[in-house]
Amino acid sequence: MKNLKNHKGIGYFLVAFGIINILYFISCFIAFSRFVNFSEFFVVLGIVCVILGIYKIRFHENNFNKVMKRFLTALKVFTSIIIISFIFVEGCIFVSANESHNKKPDYIMILGGGISGRNMLLVQLQRTQEALKYIKQNPGIKVIASGGQGRGEDISEAEAMRIYLVQHGVKNEDIIKEEKSQNTLGNMKYTREILKKIDGRENIQLAVVTSNFHVFRAKFLAKRYGFQVEGVPAPVNYLLLPNYCVREYFGVVKSFIFDR
Repeated sequence: MKNLKNHKGIGYFLVAFGIINILYFISCFIAFSRFVNFSEFFVVLGIVCVILGIYKIRFHENNFNKVMKRFLTALKVFTSIIIISFIFVEGCIFVSANESHNKKPDYIMILGGGISGRNMLLVQLQRTQEALKYIKQNPGIKVIASGGQGRGEDISEAEAMRIYLVQHGVKNEDIIKEEKSQNTLGNMKYTREILKKIDGRENIQLAVVTSNFHVFRAKFLAKRYGFQVEGVPAPVNYLLLPNYCVREYFGVVKSFIFDR
């Protein structure tokens, strides 16, 4: 009887967790009047959890055949691995998002976050605004605006950042544009190529400005390209933070395995 209650308890938890995920998806859609990138993950996860929860409430594993029991055991092991790795990665993301930056860098690097036409999207604007604060605290520092041109973008992300910075008092000659990259790995790769041509030093100290949830991945990719790096976290919309952090988990796993 106790095992049956525990079994149903897990089922009710899954249903509740699924509903929360679906409500989060709806909240993002209402708040921004559009489908937020990656938010569909939460509605899919929510539906899956609700279905699994109802299944656990209605059926008990003792009634399953051997094949189904083995499948469920494998599913539990896989889910446990995902949960443990998720907690570890999110812990690293949290620590990096709240670190202080005290060293005097050789360059400040701003990572692009998307534009529409010629206008910066909110993520890129927040990064550029945070970088501007840092630049004003370190006048004369060289700035690397890093970001290529993608679909729906009339100019490169780097050019959009350059325009904004110049409009807010940064000297044009202090800005270096990297306009090839399409992702974080490209940011680091092409920036390294540019700096090899203009700066012969090996251990270049970078201050990388990016969204708080993205600092951890940006730092370890920068280190793979030989930079001495510290992160400068830019704030993000609080409603979107769960969306960004879950998406970043998959980004970290992908970068750790494939981005070399």
